[in-house]
Amino acid sequence: MDFGQEKKPIPRFASFKFPQAPPPEADRSSERHNRESARRTERSRHHSSRHRSHLERSRSRERRREQREHRHSHRRDGHRGDVASEPQTDSQPVVKENKDEDTDLFVIDRKGDRYNLVYGTIHRYNVPHYRRFGRGGVLGLPRNHRIDRDTSEGSALVIRTTAEFADSGKLKSKNILAGLRKQKGKLLRVRPQPISESTADEQDYLSLNISSHRGDRDHLREVESDDEKFAYRSIHGKAKPEDHIPSEVEAVSDTDSDGEGFRVDLNDEIKQTNAELTRKTQENPTDVGAWLRLIDHQSAVLSGAEESRPLTYAERIGLADIKMSLYEKGLKQIGQNSGRERLLLGLLEEGAKLWDTKELLQRWQTTLKANSQFISLWVRYLDFRQTQFLDFTYERCLATFIECLKLNKSSPDGPEKVYVQNYLFLRMTLFMRESGFAEHAVALWQAILELTFFQPEGSNVHTDREKVLSEFMEFWESEVTRIGEPGARGWKSGSSASIDPKGPSTTESVSQKSVFKSWAVSERERIGKARLPARSLDELDDDDPYRVIISSDLWEILSIFWDPTTPHIAEVLLDSFLYFCHLPPFTSPSNVQTTKRWVGDNFLRNEFMSGVESRLEDWFPRETNTDSSTAAPFSFPHTNFIQTIDTLFGNQQTWFSSFDSWVKAAVNTQSDIDPDWVRRALRLLVEINPAKDDLAEYALGLEFACNNKEAKKFAKSLLKKRSSNLRLYNAYAVMECRSGNTSAAEHVWATTLSMSKSFSDQDRVDNGLLWRTWIWECLEAHDNARASHLLLALPQQGVHLKSLAEVPLLTFGATNLLKMHNFLSDAQEHALAARKANVYVAYTDCLTILSYLTHSLDLEKSLEPYNVAFIRLSTLPANDSSFKSFTLELLHQSRAKLLYHHIRQGNAYKPSHIRSLLTESIMLHPHNTIFLSLFAWNESRNRIEERVRGVIRDITTIATTQATKHDNILNTQVPITSHLFSIYTELNRPVYAGSTLHSVRAAFEKAIADPTSDSSNPDRPTNTSNTGAHSNLTLWKLYILFELSRDNINRAKAIFYRALRACPWSKELVMLAFTHLRADVVKHHRTSMGGKAKVKEEGMGFEELRRVYNVLVEKELRVHVDIEGVLDEIVARKEEGVVNLPIDMPEDATSDEEMQV
Repeated sequence: MDFGQEKKPIPRFASFKFPQAPPPEADRSSERHNRESARRTERSRHHSSRHRSHLERSRSRERRREQREHRHSHRRDGHRGDVASEPQTDSQPVVKENKDEDTDLFVIDRKGDRYNLVYGTIHRYNVPHYRRFGRGGVLGLPRNHRIDRDTSEGSALVIRTTAEFADSGKLKSKNILAGLRKQKGKLLRVRPQPISESTADEQDYLSLNISSHRGDRDHLREVESDDEKFAYRSIHGKAKPEDHIPSEVEAVSDTDSDGEGFRVDLNDEIKQTNAELTRKTQENPTDVGAWLRLIDHQSAVLSGAEESRPLTYAERIGLADIKMSLYEKGLKQIGQNSGRERLLLGLLEEGAKLWDTKELLQRWQTTLKANSQFISLWVRYLDFRQTQFLDFTYERCLATFIECLKLNKSSPDGPEKVYVQNYLFLRMTLFMRESGFAEHAVALWQAILELTFFQPEGSNVHTDREKVLSEFMEFWESEVTRIGEPGARGWKSGSSASIDPKGPSTTESVSQKSVFKSWAVSERERIGKARLPARSLDELDDDDPYRVIISSDLWEILSIFWDPTTPHIAEVLLDSFLYFCHLPPFTSPSNVQTTKRWVGDNFLRNEFMSGVESRLEDWFPRETNTDSSTAAPFSFPHTNFIQTIDTLFGNQQTWFSSFDSWVKAAVNTQSDIDPDWVRRALRLLVEINPAKDDLAEYALGLEFACNNKEAKKFAKSLLKKRSSNLRLYNAYAVMECRSGNTSAAEHVWATTLSMSKSFSDQDRVDNGLLWRTWIWECLEAHDNARASHLLLALPQQGVHLKSLAEVPLLTFGATNLLKMHNFLSDAQEHALAARKANVYVAYTDCLTILSYLTHSLDLEKSLEPYNVAFIRLSTLPANDSSFKSFTLELLHQSRAKLLYHHIRQGNAYKPSHIRSLLTESIMLHPHNTIFLSLFAWNESRNRIEERVRGVIRDITTIATTQATKHDNILNTQVPITSHLFSIYTELNRPVYAGSTLHSVRAAFEKAIADPTSDSSNPDRPTNTSNTGAHSNLTLWKLYILFELSRDNINRAKAIFYRALRACPWSKELVMLAFTHLRADVVKHHRTSMGGKAKVKEEGMGFEELRRVYNVLVEKELRVHVDIEGVLDEIVARKEEGVVNLPIDMPEDATSDEEMQV
């Protein structure tokens, strides 16, 4: 039959129905298929001769027709019941019998799929095709349970309730971006240029003149192409993002064999790097760094060109498995060579992502047994044991600490041994206090400080160490005052006063009507009374054996830790003691590479855990839609910068303060630190270390922040003993100035400068500190004329106060300017030669201020002295790296202060210039909170918030390779202060700048979340890697309080349980359940805020609180008031009442809650 004469098919309409047709023959469908195939072939041949655009348009019409037919077929399937009753056409299959229709609805299989045993899963080809129905509902589950398609990955399904869907915080953009993340990268090649005949003839000719006509034509062509691309009625249809590729390249397929042009594979560089790293491990198999670089590169190999794409859970597990195999291969090649412990640590960290807790514990024990000589392994093992919830108890973890101390003591002497030993001792005492045993922790510090600094004269510790320890135990058992207590003068004085016995002081008791409410108040009261060890003669409220610390409680640890022959032990102990007291870390050139690195340690920086209530306003502002440009940049409550006289005596109106946050947390609050004990202990340590001027200056700053009158008395007493100490005179003058006595301060400065002429050259170098401080005080008081006169008097090293009265603004002559410049430059060199960083920076500041005043407050022209100082530092020898690092950061802090002063005074400046200078400082010192705070403040003034997010994202992302990850085992790569700053800026960001609940939660999760953990698996061990802040108590507590402040009770409870699993040693986290998450507390807070209760969002009731209390007991944390008997009695009475009732009576929820909670 000729196709031209064939009848065209009749169009189908919704109202048209075919007449009843007989059943089709067997070969009817095959014949129809052949005819349709012939039509498609003819149509394809017809279109192949047309223009390319017509071909594309035809294909587009074909796709649209197929889509319409596909949708039509779906509508037919959706109305199967109606269609089944209609007559069948030739396009329908053979009608089935009724019995087949019944069995087609479901299949009964009582044997199961045998492939489950063979392959561990069902045989996919035996599963009939099906469509899900009910929008994620699951047959057999309640209607509010649905499949969460956003979080389901692979064959695993995640079931959530409707409430969890509403409050899950997952943005719909995740669905939109999910497809983009999974798109495969394009393969590109350079577009080959066609060569015309005229061009071919001129190939041997090289023109030196570039013609602009071709560029113009290309530009016009490009514009023309863009217009066509984005034309409203383009014949190519709507433009797609993947079509927007540069004009000089074109997309090719993986199988394209065209040899023209140069192909550019976006993943080629990553593959080449991987091959090169692999080759290096083969050439030098004992190079640990090569193995670590290869292992670290596997993340890039897996991500490919899409580095920003987050890995799925399956990909993360697969990556960990790949890394583990490389670690094992490297260990076989390394043998017992140096650096083996770094590969072992990496292997165990990756294994923690795959193994359950039991297997991981076995691996740790096997590894330590075979490699017991590596202290770095023991420190990481300590992290593991302290953070594993299932296997944690207080006594077991304490035994691990003691075991680590013993091992490090027996290890060979090395430069890091003293720092590791002090770190372990500090971690152990903080662990004791955070678990509730504050008396034991404080007693250990009292003992070690007395032994180290106040040992009686005549004792020879080098010959008879055991005898000295025995004598000290006698001193301890005498129960006279010890360091930090009122009247204490130290062990060596022999005249410490005795302490009068104390009587009972607690007033709160537990009531069965509100057992947990009354218990929380009583327990908190006893915690406040138990911050220092009691004496055996004290009348205690209860028979608590932990209140009195006897000598046997100290002997084991002191005999292991105390070794007076260890070098630098006194200096390291002082640094560690400040960490124990939650004071700002003290930084000097000698510790910048050692204890300074502890500043961001997750286990050490938890000063926010006590005294929280007075500081919540800084973290959770009630209104975030306000103008933040007028706010000062000093409110971030955590410090990570070098302490100077400007910060030690900081004025919150003009500059950062070192002690403001500590005073708010510790003084006049129920803190776990006794501030008076800390101040008294520091006083004794200052007096016993007369050569440590920086420690005396630090202690004076702390005293002034707590009590300015006492601070001045302390300063005068020190000056009587150290009459030639210029730093103490300067500190005393600053105290007078901060107290409003400017004339008295200037008198101190002038008198001291005049008196210093008779000092030795070594002492007289510190004159620069006084000049610099005095000049800066004048600038802060807006008295530039007085500052100019002081600069002019610098070469004479003296000034008359009468000449400073109402002086006019000076214009420096060329001679005076040269004289001042030469004097300051020479003084700079003298300070540098003496390696006095503070003095060098002081004279650099004076040079900069001189330039600033000379150039009429032009900021850009005034900063050259800092650049010269940077260059001069870079010329110092390599063995002065610690001094260079410390001085460089100090110089940047001083420059930042001048920038802020200039902006605050309202002088002209370029925001881009300020931004570039602060960015330079952040690049060199990315975690300094002065630079971060000023950068955020400057950008907020310009209404640019995303730059801040970008900088914070960079500093909180690990940029170092794993080859350097374990070089220093006590170094936290991303300090906790940087994570906290990220959260703080997000919390205080205005709403119009993009601050939402989700952005704040994302900041929290980035800081604490284990990037490879499976939250649905409770047996998955906590990641002990030092790349995150998963074990920081402050972070967890802030997260819980944040959700409570937003009235998200269920979220707060969920995060609370996550915190318990991550930090099982923290009693303060457990106490949040009784002080913040209790049902009546939540209800009262909601009522006071005028909010309405969310559906099924209530605080913790009696049963839930009882389970939390059991955690305290099971983990062996300190409980001052034992209520186990009371709880058992309440439960028994309740069960008894239910059993004895003849019928089930409804309970009064209000009275029940009042009685139980």
